Amino acid sequence: MKRITLLLWLTAVTILLQASPDYYPSVAPTGTFINHDGEEEELTVGGTYDAPLTVTFTANPTDTAGYIVYYEWKILKKDDKEETTLAVRNDEVTEFTFREGGAGVSYRISLSITYRYRETGVEGSVEQDEEDMMRFSLRSSSMTVYNAFSPNGDGINDTYRVKTQSLLKFRMAIFNRWGQRIVSGDETTLEKEYEGDFTYYICWDGTWHGQTADDGVYFISIEALGSDGIEYTERSDINLFTRQREKTKE
Repeated sequence: MKRITLLLWLTAVTILLQASPDYYPSVAPTGTFINHDGEEEELTVGGTYDAPLTVTFTANPTDTAGYIVYYEWKILKKDDKEETTLAVRNDEVTEFTFREGGAGVSYRISLSITYRYRETGVEGSVEQDEEDMMRFSLRSSSMTVYNAFSPNGDGINDTYRVKTQSLLKFRMAIFNRWGQRIVSGDETTLEKEYEGDFTYYICWDGTWHGQTADDGVYFISIEALGSDGIEYTERSDINLFTRQREKTKE
């Protein structure tokens, strides 16, 4: 009887060992976003980006055949040496929008997994080392308002633009000297152009009711909010020049 029991036990162990795989799940997490050219770009460790920034995080698992895998993303913000958990996600692919930037603010993304082999119940886990985690930050905000433009078709300053960086909200309106509103818009409606690390809001093409506006002084009112919490309120003159300047004859 003891011999039969021993044989049964050895057979069970043999079956169990045969059923257990010689590989285990692993992950290679990445973060991607759509850049200003409309192309997918991968986050670089220690990179600095414009706010707001929407990132898609992907676990990229391998060797998962026969396993049930559980994911745990932690999205962490570090501010003045204090670290805060912004979100915990359990999907293989997840998305998050980062809005806070400026000096002293950075982000860290960690991914850990636990797994169980379906046939035997063998379990395990994998956690990222801190040096392997994705780390990045968002730029401080800025806004530059110019006082003149010349929509005369010469390809230089043909539209009135406001130069910005890392703005979460932007709202503007332009008026003539009698207080009539010429044009208005916000971050969702205004066309944008990108040069280097800066975003230019195209605020006015120099026309009103389908006609070229008269030369003269106009006024712009702007309210904006930066990624670093700075609130911008601007009231400024705009000088409109539509005439081509004649070249001086020698």
